[in-house]
Amino acid sequence: MISKEYRMVFYVNLILVVLEIIAFIHDVYAFKLGLFEWYTVDSNVLQLIISGFVVYYCVKEKPLPGLLTVAHFISAVGLTVTFLIAAFVLAPEGGIAYYFFNDVAPINHFIGPLLSVISLLFLEKAEKLSLRIIIWPAAASLMYGVIALVMNALRIMDGPYIFLKVYEQSAGLIATWFAIIAALCLGLAFLYYKVKWRKAL
Repeated sequence: MISKEYRMVFYVNLILVVLEIIAFIHDVYAFKLGLFEWYTVDSNVLQLIISGFVVYYCVKEKPLPGLLTVAHFISAVGLTVTFLIAAFVLAPEGGIAYYFFNDVAPINHFIGPLLSVISLLFLEKAEKLSLRIIIWPAAASLMYGVIALVMNALRIMDGPYIFLKVYEQSAGLIATWFAIIAALCLGLAFLYYKVKWRKAL
């Protein structure tokens, strides 16, 4: 029996594991080997791995390692970015139903991000880490962007996002999108850091 201290964290992350497995199976079927081209899929798969470890530490009733908390910051921020881009950039053009109600879109774009942030900020207990951890979500997102950009330039990938299509977009537009996403990641990570350790400040 899991003690009360770990119970809510365990259940929320167990739900995340189940939902993320369902989404992953769908994405494998839909995109096959190209599934990891999508930032959304990468963020959700990372959350699946992180939630699996959180469940393990809850069962063992052991404190979560700092490295796991850093990884959760990366996934939570990444998932929030997917929600914001889907809600304010993609949905107005492609439709809310497609990006939030179609297939596993509710998991990838809303439920996953919501549960990830709730677990990280309000349920998981962790020692206060250095403020420097807020750079990691931005670094991870920029790493994805640079790799995807190079693969687009080499014509190995096509997109999947419009600002990665180097032969269709100007360098200025691409740089602007990279700057917006980096700033968004830093801002979200800073906000989450302040909320998570508000009592330790």
